[in-house]
Amino acid sequence: MIIRPSWVQALAGAVVTLALAVPAHAQNWPNRPIEDSVWSSAGGATDLVNRLMAKALEPHLGVKVNVVNRTGGGGAVAMNYVWSQPHNGNYWLGASEAMQTTAVMGFHPTKTKDWRWYMVAGAPGSLAVPVNSPFKTVDDFLAAAKADPGKVNVSHSALGSVWHLKGVALANATGTQLNLIPYEGSAPAMVAAMSGETAAVISSVSEQAEYIKGGRLRSLGLVEMTDQEFPGLGKISGIGKAYPKLKDIPARQWVGFALPGDVPAEVVKKVDAAFDLAVKDPELKKIADDKLLTIFGTRGDASQKELQEMESALSWTLWDLKVGKVDPTTLDIARP
Repeated sequence: MIIRPSWVQALAGAVVTLALAVPAHAQNWPNRPIEDSVWSSAGGATDLVNRLMAKALEPHLGVKVNVVNRTGGGGAVAMNYVWSQPHNGNYWLGASEAMQTTAVMGFHPTKTKDWRWYMVAGAPGSLAVPVNSPFKTVDDFLAAAKADPGKVNVSHSALGSVWHLKGVALANATGTQLNLIPYEGSAPAMVAAMSGETAAVISSVSEQAEYIKGGRLRSLGLVEMTDQEFPGLGKISGIGKAYPKLKDIPARQWVGFALPGDVPAEVVKKVDAAFDLAVKDPELKKIADDKLLTIFGTRGDASQKELQEMESALSWTLWDLKVGKVDPTTLDIARP
């Protein structure tokens, strides 16, 4: 007969209890409000879409989804908070494509593979100039950039952002040397272009829409692979059709939410089912159309595959540009 110390018996009992409790929790989930921590400030696309999704998800989950803005650290504040809570499905991260660069930028140690992603919507990038610009077409713009390498100024949001990387992709694909100038956000970057401080701006067509409609900006083309039609703007051509290497840096704006990747499978099934219904919500579609956002509704293996490819391309691009802070090799992120 083996006599075990009382503390060993107690520990063994606790482990068994925990093992039994996890499935029970998952089976009864959700039984309390969910907290969705958005990494960015109120008023932006990530905040807007998470609030719309919270409202659309509640009837299908049967509980309140509370959206809280936890800004700072390039997403680290929200990511740290969610990651430090129990991974039981009650704590979500209001996320965007910025999360695919947090590891290489040294903001948070987790990587894309550590989370489960729900991609709700996003908007394509647009290369726009002030309406009085001498550049009437993309070809005009590129001819000037080739004639005067490094002298054509293009504003964008912060270093490492999707719009910065769209600028890098555009320069690489077209064989030009653009002077990419970062600003604190897309709003000041667009003001810089409209005031003549820069020759052009790269930001989302959603952010540019009111300025285009108001006659202050003109889109020369989408920094994307295909043409798209937009209410009130008409058809805008995709620059990638003529310059297919644009896809070599697969930067894409997306907004949505994420759960830690080890949330119980039974909880994930319930979130997946609610998500599939919520992205069809008429109010979400109406506001997305108004904001020129395309609804993706991507999750699971599809979102994981796309976002790991994005993480790899963006991480190595930032490292090669000497913008990244952590060598992707040390993060086990393979060069694409």
